Amino acid sequence: MRYDHLIADARDAELTESTRVRAAFDAIYCCSPDLESMVQSLTVLGLNADDASLVSRLADWVLNVAPLGPLPMSPSEAVALAERVHKLVGGT
Repeated sequence: MRYDHLIADARDAELTESTRVRAAFDAIYCCSPDLESMVQSLTVLGLNADDASLVSRLADWVLNVAPLGPLPMSPSEAVALAERVHKLVGGT
């Protein structure tokens, strides 16, 4: 899927919070230039330490907990993080 579709799902208040947070993660994943080490590749591009930590926490949730709670962040926080990453990698 493309970033635009995923971020739209992340913003969709009719979806469950878990689905929205997962969609935001998937949108971030789409932005990563090196899909094998997403957090490292985004850090090389200039992702700040705080956002890198949030991406790492989100990835851990997706891999080990999702779709169960607790969520690593709210859907709005996940959307904001995805938007920052998208802007970092040159998205419009």
